[in-house]
Amino acid sequence: MVKVRSLSLLRSSTPLLIALAAMVSNGCTTDRARRQSYDRKIQRTQQLLIAAGDPDSLAAAAVLRVGPTVDPVERLALIERAVSKAPDRPDLAWLNIRLCTQVDACNPEPLEAQLRTVDPDNGAAWVESIGRAASRADPVAVRKDLSSIAASSRFDTYWNATIAHGTNAILKTHTMDLPTALVFTIGVVSATTLPPYQAIVKACRGESLQDPEVLSTCRRVSTVMRRGDTYITEMVGIAIAKNTWPAGSPTYVDAISARRVAHYRMDADGKLSLHRFMSSKYAAERLQLMTDKKTEQEVNVAEIENARWSANPPPDYADPWSGS
Repeated sequence: MVKVRSLSLLRSSTPLLIALAAMVSNGCTTDRARRQSYDRKIQRTQQLLIAAGDPDSLAAAAVLRVGPTVDPVERLALIERAVSKAPDRPDLAWLNIRLCTQVDACNPEPLEAQLRTVDPDNGAAWVESIGRAASRADPVAVRKDLSSIAASSRFDTYWNATIAHGTNAILKTHTMDLPTALVFTIGVVSATTLPPYQAIVKACRGESLQDPEVLSTCRRVSTVMRRGDTYITEMVGIAIAKNTWPAGSPTYVDAISARRVAHYRMDADGKLSLHRFMSSKYAAERLQLMTDKKTEQEVNVAEIENARWSANPPPDYADPWSGS
């Protein structure tokens, strides 16, 4: 089972960056006047993004505002406009699905079909479907969706691309400097694009694994998710591997080793970034890596290697999350 504490830690995929995002949004709002000034700044940024009207600007405007006062219908309309201008972009199709799930009247099924068309190898296109099947207690549909994920080659949330496109769109409004725009975008994207994983995890544990077909499918799902483009997806894949392979088996041992490496790399990234993330030079380098690399993990490794640190944990590395 994936423990809540572990998923909470990894929900941002890089916890440090979301903490920094909170610093940007909260550090400027210590009193009412500053809060109002901050809100006006965000509103102005959104207005300029909407006025620009290109797909990246519209998508950035859609995710820019989060919280209880935001109208999810308005956000959905903005991303729908973005998709209409760039129907072949899977990152926009994915964002459309995520914002659709926040509007009761929105039917995500045609949007999921669109993502499967433009990116047929992405197992994430079935994550909402399996959740709906689980909520209506339809085990046949759950197994069908699991099989679709298992037949995929990867599980992408378009993390890097969404952040890079959004940051560049915000920079064109000239309302934020680069470090602020990047950190802010990471924060709002993390709150928007990451999907619910619970239905997949639940389908691959417990009594259902007594069925050899389900067990085999879940093992393949684990492999796909371990190729995900964020650490949280990789961690879910590792957790499923632990559930579906005997302790001590080669795949089980490999999963434990991969988890230790991932935790070390996230720790290293946090230590490297903590005191320099608000530097314009560092933010530019990070944004370029996110533009060039497909996955969060690749960005992480590049950061570590650029600092001339080892990308693999030393023998004495004590994994603080080894029990998760």
